[in-house]
Amino acid sequence: MKKYMSGFIALSLVAGALPAAAQIDNLSSTSVLVCRSHQCALAPYSMTKGFLFNKIAQMMEKNVGKTVLVCEADPATHICLEEGISIPADTSYSPVQVTLQRMKLADEKKLNGSTGLDLVWDYQVKADRVYPPCQLALSRLTVEYTDKVELTTQDFLCNITETGETALNATYNIDYLDFDYGFIGAYYTIGMGGTVRGDKTGYALFRFTAKPPVVVEAEPEPEPEPEIIIPVPEPQVQETIVTTAPVVQKVEVPLPPPQPVVVETKPIRVVPEIVIRHEPAPAPAPAEPPKPTVIKTTTVEKMVITSDGTRQVTPPEVRTIIDGTVQQ
Repeated sequence: MKKYMSGFIALSLVAGALPAAAQIDNLSSTSVLVCRSHQCALAPYSMTKGFLFNKIAQMMEKNVGKTVLVCEADPATHICLEEGISIPADTSYSPVQVTLQRMKLADEKKLNGSTGLDLVWDYQVKADRVYPPCQLALSRLTVEYTDKVELTTQDFLCNITETGETALNATYNIDYLDFDYGFIGAYYTIGMGGTVRGDKTGYALFRFTAKPPVVVEAEPEPEPEPEIIIPVPEPQVQETIVTTAPVVQKVEVPLPPPQPVVVETKPIRVVPEIVIRHEPAPAPAPAEPPKPTVIKTTTVEKMVITSDGTRQVTPPEVRTIIDGTVQQ
């Protein structure tokens, strides 16, 4: 929680450091200062009542179900001074310190025909070191005109003590709206009645934790590049100087008569030409292929039949014939 609130306080310092926010010193409590697009101005000079209401309605719609941080703040600089809103109170037997640490926006509903919103808050209340259970608080936010924005919380019950219930209510007169960082500043009056009694007035700063929409600024169009003019040199005129060549006078000189040319002739010896012819050697006769050797083998068997019918058979004789010659 301390880390969460330290970031809240640091962000309030950033928002309070805006130059336009410093103008709050000269404003009354009924003036509403609106900051958007990182520029702050009084609401009547920058928007209409309907436009202001729509911006608030958009902020509430985006923060449904989100936690809203609360702190005591300086109304001039909008800087957090203390976490939560501490209210001194009394019971029948002892004093008690009641602190509204933070809130949660449970629901929202627009009112038909008017610039108003019904909001349901879940207050986180701390009594000394105890967190008592509390009812949901019904609130109404109205924009009567650009210089009057109010938030009123009806009675809601908390069981701070065991002897009975305590009712709390609150009114907030809003004079500061920062739509860039999600801040609402307001003068408040908080009261308690029942078993615990107390009240307090002061100035509070509320930080809505939903991220505001990122406004993308259009990039400026690039400036046209300067035109580069390259000087074109003037055409150079080449001067041609024509000089007159000297005139050469042709003088004809007579040539001497040609001298006779004497050619000395000598007898030429004619040597008979000897021609040697080389006849090619006769091609060798082709060798006759060897004649094949024919070898035949025959078997001769003789059988003699006599007149009396007797047969005489000689044993078979094998004859070998080579190239027609019978080999013995």
